[in-house]
Amino acid sequence: MYKLSFILLCFILPNLSFAQKNKKVNYTFSNLSTIEVDGYLTEWGDALHTAYGDLFRFGVNEHNGELVVAIEVEDEQLLHEVFRSGFFINISYDDKKKDGARFYFPYWDRERKRALINNEELVPENIADEFLNNVNGYYVMGFGKVRDGLLTLDNDYNIRAEVKYIDKKMLRYEARIPLDLVGVKSNKIAVQVGVSTQFMLMKKAQQNSNVRNNTSYYQFMRGRPMVQNTLKNPFKGDTDVWIIDEFKK
Repeated sequence: MYKLSFILLCFILPNLSFAQKNKKVNYTFSNLSTIEVDGYLTEWGDALHTAYGDLFRFGVNEHNGELVVAIEVEDEQLLHEVFRSGFFINISYDDKKKDGARFYFPYWDRERKRALINNEELVPENIADEFLNNVNGYYVMGFGKVRDGLLTLDNDYNIRAEVKYIDKKMLRYEARIPLDLVGVKSNKIAVQVGVSTQFMLMKKAQQNSNVRNNTSYYQFMRGRPMVQNTLKNPFKGDTDVWIIDEFKK
């Protein structure tokens, strides 16, 4: 009896721990009255949440029609992904988890990246700082009042973002987006924030391909073997989170 109880306990505890670690949390907006978007996250305090263990920390604040997002990354592997593709914010037009107004920063085009990587005068220890000091700007898509494409850092839309590289081991990110630029259709919206990783891009491309071609269905109907490429997440959790909440229009 005791042996059976011990075996059951050994089986249940690890699975319970795994379930708690991967439990989906319903996040909501903070309502901090004053935030200076400088990349230092000074005002956030307890308003920052920890995602997937200690993969990254984040917060989303809504006040007076402005959305302010904060993200902090210290995981070394995830830091590499930030310097590859940057942080992103996706503001759905309603409370559905779908693509809406998308904001990417830091953003480098291929030519800028190539020039930085091939610069032989750069000291390896300073490459990250040089990348952050030589961004092209913000990249935006799907905004109701902002044209798709590259947006300058100094713009007339009151859109602003900052990234700070702290002690060469941590990135802190803040971004401000006025919601009246988005074109939302409801006062309850879904906001997705995180790091745009290679795994995420490949997963989304695969999902879009499956939907567009309906590959599995036609292969089955034609008697062909159904082969699906399984993508494995290299991280211990997702590198993005969804926040669904109401705001005052």
